[in-house]
Amino acid sequence: MKYEKKPLTADEHIQLLIERGLSIPKVDRARKYLATIGYFRLTGYMYHLQENDGSHQFKDGISFNDIILHYHFDKKLRAIINEYLERIEVALRSKLTDYYCINHGFYWFTQYDLYDDKNVYDSINEEIAERFIEPQERFLKYFKRKYTSETLPPSNMAMEILTMGKLSRLYRGLSNDTEKISIAEDFGLPSVILSSWFIYLNNVRNICAHHGRLWNRGITADRPTIPKRKKYQFNGELPDDFNRSCYGVIAMIDRLLSKINVSNRFIEKVVGLIEEYPSINTRFMGFPNSWKEDAAWNKTSS
Repeated sequence: MKYEKKPLTADEHIQLLIERGLSIPKVDRARKYLATIGYFRLTGYMYHLQENDGSHQFKDGISFNDIILHYHFDKKLRAIINEYLERIEVALRSKLTDYYCINHGFYWFTQYDLYDDKNVYDSINEEIAERFIEPQERFLKYFKRKYTSETLPPSNMAMEILTMGKLSRLYRGLSNDTEKISIAEDFGLPSVILSSWFIYLNNVRNICAHHGRLWNRGITADRPTIPKRKKYQFNGELPDDFNRSCYGVIAMIDRLLSKINVSNRFIEKVVGLIEEYPSINTRFMGFPNSWKEDAAWNKTSS
C-alpha cells in the first residue's frame, strides 16, 4: 500500500478539523499553532478527544483550545520529569566511578572480567575510545594534551561522555559483584530490578529529549520489573499497566529520588501541575481513581 495522502495547508487542516466537529473560535490563533507546532504533532493530543469509532469526529463540546491545553500540560510534565531524571543519571555516573575506582582503579571499565555481558564491554570501550580520538569536551582535550601516553580517559571523565542509554546498559552488563550491589543498595533496590528501571527510564528520557508526547503514552519497550517483595513494594494496589504508564514512571522516579535526593520536590511539582490543569483526565495517565488518597509513592505501612 502506497502513502498517497495529499499535503494540506494550515487553512485546509483547519477546515478539516471543523468538518470533524472541532470548535475553532479563533482561526488566526489555530493557524499560528499549526505553523509553529505542526498538524501531525498536534494529532497526538486529539485522539482521546475524538469518538472511538474510527471516524475522527470530535466529541461534543471539544474546542481547539482543549488540544492546546493538553499540549502545554504534556510539555510541562516532560520538563519536570526530564529535570529529575537528570539527577538520577548524574548520581549513576558518580556512583559508577566512586565504587569501581576504589577497588579497580580509574580504568576499571577496561577490565574484561568485570562484565557478564561481553558485548557491553565492547560497545562501552569502543564508544569511549571513539570519543577520545577527537574530543569535543574541554576536559578531554586538556587531559589528552597533558597525558600523551594514554589512549583512554579515566573513569571520572569517561562516565561523563556516555549517554544515559550507554550508562544504563553498562550497569546492566556488569557482573553482579560488590560494587554493582552497593550502587543498587544506594538506590534502594536489588540490582536486577534497578537495571531494568535504568533501561526503561532511559526510554522515557529519550521521549522527553525529543519532545514526544508522554502524558497518556503507553511505554511498552523494555518494561521494568516491578518489585513484589514487601520490602520494595509500592504503596496501594497497582493498575495492570503500571509498568507502561506515566503513573508508573512518576512512582519509579520518586522511589529512586527518595534514596539519593531526599528533599526533592518532584511529586510536589507533578501534583501541582495536575492541579493547575484540572481538566486533564489522569485516568489516561494510568492513575487509579484513588491516587490522591493512596498513591503508589505514598509511604507504605511497616
